[in-house]
Amino acid sequence: MTKAFYTTALKSGISDGEYVETIGVIATVIAIDGFTRAIGLPEFELPDPEPGEPSRHRPIGAKIDRAWVPTVAPEDATDAEAGLYDGLPGVNIHRALSLVPEETISFFNLDAVHYLPPAQVRDFGTEHRNLSHVQIEFLAARISALNQCFY
Repeated sequence: MTKAFYTTALKSGISDGEYVETIGVIATVIAIDGFTRAIGLPEFELPDPEPGEPSRHRPIGAKIDRAWVPTVAPEDATDAEAGLYDGLPGVNIHRALSLVPEETISFFNLDAVHYLPPAQVRDFGTEHRNLSHVQIEFLAARISALNQCFY
């Protein structure tokens, strides 16, 4: 993703919140589909849309800071964003989807299962999976490179 792509998306008529939500949905589907392919299972069918309207909650603390899209720093989250950074240090990758708090929460709940829960990421004295921290990081770096994810 580039800033030009983001700018073009906004000029096409979608809001920055819709952009962030779309990125969150895409990242979630890619993670689930990639995992199911890796273990030899068929991809899941997308569910039927559910009725209703999105909350369109926009955090009042959202601002342009470290990214092209407005994000919410941990110190700027309000009670309306409860749970946004539960167990997360609020580093850049955690802030990326924070304009739509539900996307941050959903994605990092999935990430904890696919990768490691936040409390275990820096616990280098204990190996919590069959793969070591080094092996997990090697795979993450290789997958990021293959996906041209250069954050």
